[in-house]
Amino acid sequence: MAMTIQLLIVVAYAAVIHLLVVQAVEVNISSVGPIQVCQMLSPSPRLEMFVDSLPRTPLIHLLPKTPIEIGAYKITQKLHRDLPPTTLYAYGTSLEAATYPGPTLVANADEEVIVRWTNHIPDLSHILPVDPTIERANPRLGGVPIVTHLHGMEDESFYDGNPDAWYTQFGEKGPAYVTEEYHYPNAIEPAFLWYHDHTFGLTRLNMVAGLVGTYVVKSAAENLSPLPKGLYEIVLVLQDKQFFSDGSINFPNIGNAADVHPIWCVEYVGDTILVNGKAWPFMDVFPFKYRFRLVNAANNRFFLLSLNHPNMSFIKIGTDGGLLPRPVVQQQIRIAPAERVDFIIDFSGLPPNTTMVLRNSAPTPFPNGVARLTPESARAVMQFRVVSPPQAVKDNSLIPPILGSEAPFISEDFASRRFHLLEATNTSSNEPYALLLNNRTYRDPPTEIVRAGSTEIWDMINLTPVAHSMHIHLIKFHVSDQQPFSISRFTNRTCSLAFPYPDPRSCFTGPRRPPDVDQIGWKDTAVTFPGFVTRFLIRFTTQKGLPFPFNPTIGPGYVWHCHLVDHEDNSMMRPLLVRF
Repeated sequence: MAMTIQLLIVVAYAAVIHLLVVQAVEVNISSVGPIQVCQMLSPSPRLEMFVDSLPRTPLIHLLPKTPIEIGAYKITQKLHRDLPPTTLYAYGTSLEAATYPGPTLVANADEEVIVRWTNHIPDLSHILPVDPTIERANPRLGGVPIVTHLHGMEDESFYDGNPDAWYTQFGEKGPAYVTEEYHYPNAIEPAFLWYHDHTFGLTRLNMVAGLVGTYVVKSAAENLSPLPKGLYEIVLVLQDKQFFSDGSINFPNIGNAADVHPIWCVEYVGDTILVNGKAWPFMDVFPFKYRFRLVNAANNRFFLLSLNHPNMSFIKIGTDGGLLPRPVVQQQIRIAPAERVDFIIDFSGLPPNTTMVLRNSAPTPFPNGVARLTPESARAVMQFRVVSPPQAVKDNSLIPPILGSEAPFISEDFASRRFHLLEATNTSSNEPYALLLNNRTYRDPPTEIVRAGSTEIWDMINLTPVAHSMHIHLIKFHVSDQQPFSISRFTNRTCSLAFPYPDPRSCFTGPRRPPDVDQIGWKDTAVTFPGFVTRFLIRFTTQKGLPFPFNPTIGPGYVWHCHLVDHEDNSMMRPLLVRF
């Protein structure tokens, strides 16, 4: 009997693969390599961990109102000692200088800078499989369209990287294109930002291909602070990828809902963790304090970071929007795609030759997970090795008890909006083929039309089985609270969110909870857990509470979206318009 069941399973699996191969041929994707099914990719070659030193991202200090050109180029780069060079798209001031990740751009607060983002990618078609059924930037003349979004900046919508403002090397432009020369006022609190491609329907491909980089806004006060700086201030860019033995990126060419979208994958994750463009690097550290500015630049993978040393912890000092009021000591830090975290690790007191590993325990998809998507290789991030400093070098840094200013008090007596985070699924396979916000796509008419200077509460009602990383352009916000509810009763319409807990008519299954430790502080991206209503408290002003130093009502407008970019590319993004 057992043999019969096993035979039936094998036959059924073979039939499915046959169907997928037939569909792959029908959409003409056979030229992109061997069949690779969404979330069932061939494993990467076995690579030894901790054999490459952590690279430092190139540093470029931006001068006020002095244009600088940062281009997108096609390059090859070694991502591991034993892996052949990988073909990538990367940012840099020239083809020779382009790197994955791109350079760290450093600007002074309240000084306007000008970056000209140019496209030098020579390919007529993308290096990764493109799903022809996903609405996307689709240049008639061919080419790889790009448009760069500086994530976390308060800027005019002309310079925000609107998804339709794309352009190719061959001169073709999207409907919202105005310019490649972007002006950034930097009128925000000192903070760690990042930049990445934001092309309509292609963001997931361009980010996996390497179009990511970091941006730091600094102030005179922070430069004078006793926090670790210089050699002891490190940028960390985390991504995950999967590879073929020739070094090329393994990206699915068969989707999870192949009868609807033959290639699109609901969530791409890789089995190899890269930090600053190296797989599982090591870093030599003195027994000093080090400041790390870390961004999760992955498409979908969440990280739960910890150190495998009993006496070590993180001292968190900042989030997306800059410094926290006070340091927070954490044994574990959760960071979702697009979030940033600013923390210190104090290695002082550790003897030379001490080693420890920065570990990841987050399941994928988050928070429930599938074992095959979180292999042991995805549980290690990088290694620290303590070495002896030169005798004359001392650690004079300090962690002040007071860091940033307290967040201004904002009453919750304001209008609220409710957003349902939804999956559209196949009735036969129950596989998601699109993700939606209030059952609308990006092309549906704008509904989020806000008044400049106003304050609103946005209730994110997550009806899906996974956590989403929600990003709102232009502004910073606070997570007000999180409250559990019954998805099944809500979808069956046997309760209502209009009634408070513990009313028996209410869908809520518990009281409001304050934001968890990883949701505190100024945010531009925050996590919405499945079966929870997460409330964002949003003020449509500058982070400092002032009117914007530009007109936010002109231009193509802004967007808000899920930053699991496979979701963003397939309908989980909406326009955001500001009016006076």
